[in-house]
Amino acid sequence: MRRILWGICLLILYGSFFPWRFSPVPVNAVLMWPRSLFTGDALLNFLLYLPVGAGAYYAFRERRRMRFIVPVVLSFGMSLFVELTQVFIPGRASEFSDLLMNTLGGVFGMAAVAVIPLKPTPEVCLVMCWAAHLAFRGFQGWLTEALGLLVVTGAALPERTRVWRWPLAVACYLAILYRGLAPFVFVAQASQFHWSPFGGFLFAEWSRILPLLFAKLFWYGAAVWVVRRLGVNWYVSGGTAAAFLLAIEIAQRHIPPHVSEITDPLIAVLLAALFAALPPTVTVVAAVIRRGGRILICQRKRGGRHQLKWEFPGGKVEHRETPRDALARELREELDIVAPAGNEMARYEYAYLSQAPIQLIFYEVLEPAGEPRNLVFEQILWEDPARLASYDFLEGDRRFLRQLR
Repeated sequence: MRRILWGICLLILYGSFFPWRFSPVPVNAVLMWPRSLFTGDALLNFLLYLPVGAGAYYAFRERRRMRFIVPVVLSFGMSLFVELTQVFIPGRASEFSDLLMNTLGGVFGMAAVAVIPLKPTPEVCLVMCWAAHLAFRGFQGWLTEALGLLVVTGAALPERTRVWRWPLAVACYLAILYRGLAPFVFVAQASQFHWSPFGGFLFAEWSRILPLLFAKLFWYGAAVWVVRRLGVNWYVSGGTAAAFLLAIEIAQRHIPPHVSEITDPLIAVLLAALFAALPPTVTVVAAVIRRGGRILICQRKRGGRHQLKWEFPGGKVEHRETPRDALARELREELDIVAPAGNEMARYEYAYLSQAPIQLIFYEVLEPAGEPRNLVFEQILWEDPARLASYDFLEGDRRFLRQLR
């Protein structure tokens, strides 16, 4: 999540200083007081820093105090840096209202993700962008909005019920093609292709920016997501969406009044990188409990899922739990012991057949308080690390077993 946070900050700094033409001497006043705080520009500043606060909270959520301090300090500090730097950018205004609304946006973003029980997943991102698009623009064009509703419905369904993957992908790309080539009036003379990312956004009116931005985020994010659902990785799906959008941009050179630029393919690439960096929906923690040179292993119950498979004790991280808190809870529930997590030994993703990937985190536990009692397993036993490979472990644990040798 920290990579996502720094990426968000870099994008904001890029837009704040665009087109990167600075004066050697100050050309604006510092932190002027505006005539009114309640303007479209203030709303845009507020929304711009929402992901800063949300991203900072998620990036530091395992540290109880820092997850509330970092979003505020980062939002205020970055906004203050931008406002002081804009004193040297002709045409920009350094205003106190920007500093205030940016900071409030960061605080609100932090509070929202701390209170609302939603995990940051690609599906959640798509639904939120679609809702924001409708809130700012409403239904305009029944065909594309109906296809958008179809994509949102597919994103909201559980993983196992998404059977219409190919039709959904085709419908999404047809909707994007229709939006990109309308009104289908071609001219022979080609217009200029613009290579400066987001140039069209940064000089447009806020009332036009927001609906258009959320629409692009939804449709291009959907273009990446539907290809990912076909079984390829995020980088292939992002490249596919970017190549498709680049072809549309090239065609738009012959379709007035469209402006042909690199922004749309770049948005697809950035969204693919964002989705790839998001943590999996499910995080599972496991304890490597040592005593006298042996490690405690557990066998799953007969008749249950993955019956009679061996594993390390642990379980899923619930919402608003840190991985370490989740492990302590699981060890109390499964073995009736108090055992705080020690050093992290391994962390990786694993996908069982026909299921979404999960994140596995293994922690070392050296001195548990109490004698482990079997509360939920078929059996538990202490075993020499050299002999663990002879047991029928869960597929997701086998990579870690190889590291223990």
